[in-house]
Amino acid sequence: MKKITFILAMVALMSLTFGSSQSLASSTIKIGCAYGMTGRIGWIGEDCVNGAKLAVDEINKKGGINGKKVELVIYDTKNNPDTARTIFQKLIKKDKVVAICGPVITQATQTVMPIAEKYKVPYAVVSGGIQINAKILPEYKQKGKKSYTWAMSIGTPRQNEVKTLWLKKKGYKRLGNIEPLSQMGDLSAAMYERWAKKYGLKIVAKEKFDNKGTDFTTQMSKIKAAGADCIGTMASGGPAVTLIKNRDQVGLSNAPMMVSDANLSKKFIKLLGENTANVYTVGAKISFAQYLKNSDPQKAIIASFQNRFKSKFGKGPKSWFFAAVGYDSALMFIKASQAVGVNGEKMRDWLEKQSSFQGVQAVYSWSDLDHRGIGVDQCAVLGIKAGNWVPFE
Repeated sequence: MKKITFILAMVALMSLTFGSSQSLASSTIKIGCAYGMTGRIGWIGEDCVNGAKLAVDEINKKGGINGKKVELVIYDTKNNPDTARTIFQKLIKKDKVVAICGPVITQATQTVMPIAEKYKVPYAVVSGGIQINAKILPEYKQKGKKSYTWAMSIGTPRQNEVKTLWLKKKGYKRLGNIEPLSQMGDLSAAMYERWAKKYGLKIVAKEKFDNKGTDFTTQMSKIKAAGADCIGTMASGGPAVTLIKNRDQVGLSNAPMMVSDANLSKKFIKLLGENTANVYTVGAKISFAQYLKNSDPQKAIIASFQNRFKSKFGKGPKSWFFAAVGYDSALMFIKASQAVGVNGEKMRDWLEKQSSFQGVQAVYSWSDLDHRGIGVDQCAVLGIKAGNWVPFE
């Protein structure tokens, strides 16, 4: 009886092993998508997801990675940090993803960071406010720790530097700063302080506002009374529209207003109505591709991406910037998997060594002290002209 039981157990074990081998042989390589696709800025997540879908479709049409198809596992974080935490845990523990695209906002990025580090899963976020280069990487290097966070936007420090340099070049001297009551706003204010001091501008007013507010004329009136000849903010979406309209209402329409790159869409321009004069931001080359010189190799790369995107979805995204962020996020994990396999730490180490990674948004130069990778030469100040964002020299 014992002999029969042993034989049956061995048969069961062999069947289980064989089944597992078959499952392993036919398994896909999973990449997670954890973007916020609902709410005030949900359209950003939608653009990012579609960009990632295109990258995955293209690699699968080429046979996948080492014969395995790539599967995109998509969840909506609703731009809620707690939801993002739950989704990251699900993607890693249940879905067994090798990397994650997203989330969008800074608070969600900070919330999921410990999870990604615990399980050694690299992830690429949109957040311009996460202090990955300014604070996190230097601290981690000193402690001998590894960061698994990549941030695919230009970032608040670099944005504000480019904006301040442009204002200096144009002869503006007195900056009024007004920021949202948030970590992003605090970082933006600190960066304007740094760059104004370095490049010789004087900050004459420092104001704050609540994103839930509907009128900021009081703050704008104070900025005007302080004698500001230019304005800097990291406001985006509806609050940015309100700020700009309030600026014009108090008689500061001639003062250039620098806003977040999250506003790089025609939707934002439409919301502004007649108040589009002297509104600027900073964008990577994807945001002004048609104005690039023909000699710039990035121009052809972007044009090809845009044509492929339109072919797949039947139309363009609300913002090419965010569609490119999603595409490049998925692409970097696809390339890392091709190069070193699906071990998260090996993927992370490989990515950090890429000093000229060809993306759609830009040519990224990553290192142990730079997980954004977009240099000053890869971006420009953009303003609104004839219903479009265009570069302003």
